[in-house]
Amino acid sequence: MKGKITKILLFLALILLPLGAAHAFDTKTGNSIYIAKDQIVSGNFYAAGNTITIDGNISGDLIAAAETINVNGRVEGDIIAAAQTINVNGEVGGNIRVAGSSIDLNGSVARNVNAFGSNILLGTSSDIGWDAYVAGATIESRGNIAGTLSGNAGRALIAGKIGKDVNIKISEDSKSEGLIISPDTTINGNVNYTAKNPAQVAGSASVSGVIHQTVPETKAHNWLAAWAGVKLYTIFAALAVGLILIFLGKKITPKIIAKIDEKHWRTFLPGLIIMFIVPPIALFLAFTFIGIPLALILMALWLVAIYLAKIFTAIFVGQTILQTLTKNHNPKLIWSLILGVIITWLLFAIPFVGWIIGLIAIWLGLGGLYLYASHQLRHL
Repeated sequence: MKGKITKILLFLALILLPLGAAHAFDTKTGNSIYIAKDQIVSGNFYAAGNTITIDGNISGDLIAAAETINVNGRVEGDIIAAAQTINVNGEVGGNIRVAGSSIDLNGSVARNVNAFGSNILLGTSSDIGWDAYVAGATIESRGNIAGTLSGNAGRALIAGKIGKDVNIKISEDSKSEGLIISPDTTINGNVNYTAKNPAQVAGSASVSGVIHQTVPETKAHNWLAAWAGVKLYTIFAALAVGLILIFLGKKITPKIIAKIDEKHWRTFLPGLIIMFIVPPIALFLAFTFIGIPLALILMALWLVAIYLAKIFTAIFVGQTILQTLTKNHNPKLIWSLILGVIITWLLFAIPFVGWIIGLIAIWLGLGGLYLYASHQLRHL
């Protein structure tokens, strides 16, 4: 449990490191984003769209959010991405930190890999220079990992080479075979795994150290690890939505944040009114047959606005902190987003008072949206 929490905290810390050192950068949004094979992007590259394909060279980091991300070229720095499908077939000079439904890594990575998803494949051509931490329903490691392989899975297959130890936890709810070590596997260290059932280890597999099984504790003792996993997911989801919000609304978002900053003590009241007045209106509309579609649309917009309001408040918090610490009155929104989301979402998780902080964040963000919208209407 302690190891998992440490990994989560380490992952959050690692997200911030490359952004703090960033200098030059390029931003691109659109339905389809393509970097051609002979194209070179100098510095960091921020992208948000439906499909992102990198066949060329990025001299810095790639930070992206999309439905599908394909990296076939070379990224000199890190890859930080969230998408439904992520395919990395090229070379990465730094780390990979990704989250998605389907993650397929078949290239070379100079440093670490942190992958969170449903199905994660480290293919036969994958070559990871340091360690790999993966968490998903299905994990397959068929390539080469110079360091340690760690993670959580419902089913895990190891069929490649591991330079050091293997530390795997199999889900208690897993009804599959759990951990499988295939005949062509080489592990130059120990295998430590937590599972209800013994691992299936092929007789011809090479394991230099010992193989040790730990029977999982009861669910009552695992609540902290489960809680931390959920919070990590919500933070990463907020970061993904925030990235899209910043890139697709790069002209509107700073204006909304400016409204919150300009009159942040006066935004609570309109935000509170908007939050509590919409459900009764929707309920009233629902009593009329013709108003049912309008009620559904209104409630959907209300839920979206509440979620976005928390992200706008998080950006405002991050921006305020960066302005105070760096004396920079105009910090990059991407840095404000990441710092603000991590801090505010951790505050939301505080027992007994977190929900109050969450309400304040919603009221503040909704108020900022209202002030921006009313200002735009007055100047039509």
